[in-house]
Amino acid sequence: MDKFYHKSGLSLLTLLLILILGSGIIYAQDAQTYYKNGYEYFIQENYEKAEQYYKKAIELNPDFEKAHYWLGKVYKQTGAYSQAIEQWKEVLRINPGNQYAFWNLVGSFKSTSRVQSDKSGDYLDEGIKIIRNPEEYLYKEDTPSLDLLLSAIPYFKKAISIDPNLVEAYFWVGEIYQVLGDKSTRQFYSLAIESYKKAINIEEVRNPISFTHPSPYWRSYIQLSKMYHSLRLKDKEEKLWLELEKVKSLPYQQALNRKGYFGFGYPSRIEVSFEEGDKVENWIYSEKNITFVVINGEVQGEKEEEL
Repeated sequence: MDKFYHKSGLSLLTLLLILILGSGIIYAQDAQTYYKNGYEYFIQENYEKAEQYYKKAIELNPDFEKAHYWLGKVYKQTGAYSQAIEQWKEVLRINPGNQYAFWNLVGSFKSTSRVQSDKSGDYLDEGIKIIRNPEEYLYKEDTPSLDLLLSAIPYFKKAISIDPNLVEAYFWVGEIYQVLGDKSTRQFYSLAIESYKKAINIEEVRNPISFTHPSPYWRSYIQLSKMYHSLRLKDKEEKLWLELEKVKSLPYQQALNRKGYFGFGYPSRIEVSFEEGDKVENWIYSEKNITFVVINGEVQGEKEEEL
């Protein structure tokens, strides 16, 4: 009798598993069917019906990537951009590598209606205003939302279209893309790298031997180095630092060459003071045990050792 009940129990358990698995297959098939029907209606430009069927497919399978994507397309066609954006964000949550959703998301933010001006600085200031105080908030837990960050980019790009050499605008675009890469999809990282490199290239071509480069230029080097490090691009990171050392050394090397001192690069240490309105610097080369006195950027000669 015990064997009979044991076999009966196993049979019931097996039947229950078959029913559970079977129902899952039916739901999966139903979600696919709803998706296909939605696509047919989309092609026919019956967006109301397409929306209904895509929503039903997502209801049955919340991680249905294609259904989310095409529902976003429906909303785009009907002008419901905020709803379209939410669907493409869902696609990237499910599959961060989806390029179609990525470019649709990036392309959804184009407005610069908050500014009416022909000055690049006005658009630059508005972009920074949108992301609040970027230096204080951008890399903390209370980072602005993904939508807010994306909405600031058109203002920086507008500033760049007015002034193509605006280093600061390229730097902040790079900052935003890097944060978006952390918050959403790594596809933003390539855009961040491109922006940082642009900031660096512009400044080095325009101002190759400046003693005081603008801070966005130097910080672009730092941020780009961090990105290469986090992405484990060791060769690119090392090459970048070699380029930086060369750039940093160039103005010092040229200033000393003019006075007949050769073989010097970036100083080990620089001491700065101001005397009667003049900027006095000591360029200290510890490894060669020599210090140069420089007044207002002009090398005066070697500093005598103090007894």
